[in-house]
Amino acid sequence: MAGEKDLAVMRFLEKPENFSDLFNGSLFQGKQVLKAEMLESMSGRSALSFRDKDGRKVSVRRYRDAVCKASGHTAYAVFAVEGQGETHYAMPVREMVYDAMNYAGQVKALSDKHRKKKDYRDGAEFLSGLLREDRLAPVVTICFYYGTGEWEGPLDLFDMLDIPEEYEDMKPFMTNYKVNLVQASNVAPDNFRTDLRHVFSLLGRAADGAGMKRYIQERPEEFRHISYETFDCLRELLHVDKWWKTDGFERKGEVDMCKALEEIAEMAKDEGKAEGKAEGVRVGIKALAEICEKLGVPFEQTVEMVTEKFGMPSEDARESVELYWK
Repeated sequence: MAGEKDLAVMRFLEKPENFSDLFNGSLFQGKQVLKAEMLESMSGRSALSFRDKDGRKVSVRRYRDAVCKASGHTAYAVFAVEGQGETHYAMPVREMVYDAMNYAGQVKALSDKHRKKKDYRDGAEFLSGLLREDRLAPVVTICFYYGTGEWEGPLDLFDMLDIPEEYEDMKPFMTNYKVNLVQASNVAPDNFRTDLRHVFSLLGRAADGAGMKRYIQERPEEFRHISYETFDCLRELLHVDKWWKTDGFERKGEVDMCKALEEIAEMAKDEGKAEGKAEGVRVGIKALAEICEKLGVPFEQTVEMVTEKFGMPSEDARESVELYWK
């Protein structure tokens, strides 16, 4: 992952309660299968070395976005998240490689342990690198898609294959690989217990500025005390990072989103002032018109705001707003 958007998501998922809730609310339909106290962060780096047909050493490295080990009563499982802001048309192969490298790493760790202990009982175990009773930890990977449009890529390996009609009979003998896609349109926000319910609720309204504004205003107590990690994540995912600043709205690691929303218009005006009087008015009106349209403020109300804040005749204000109203 790269960019501020992806970093904001990963910072949000660094909290064990958010990481576990992502799996519980999406894959397990709200059932509390994964507990935050069970999680232990793991390195996202995987490396695999092998010899090619000419005997030369080949190394392969991959980096996952977020990985945790979850301890059970007698064993553990591995849970991983691949974040995507855009559709990835090779995602089934990409996740298959990541998971395979994790399993290969587990095999190598067991093999190294047994070679050190010299506890192989026969040639088959020695050649395998594993004892008969050895078992690997299961790996579960989520593709967390937070783009504003719908996912358009394949959802399993078969979606990527071009199987000739005359070879359809071979399909039952081929191994498929499924993508566990999680996006706003295929989850129920109420299944989540953390701020992820707000993340998915607002992502589902990303194209509806009025809907986003209404959702926030209907929950004042929650959004007056939103964590900085949640605020930063929403700001990046909803493409409003220019307007949702924490200056003046942050206290003790929390952000008052309601106050931030109320003062967006003033921020637009201030930006205009900074550009100089004549040019500043133009920039300020442009900024105010764009953000009002984004938030679903009616055209006529926007004209009234421009008239009042920039002290200009209503007809001039109307013409100015029309220039930037899509």
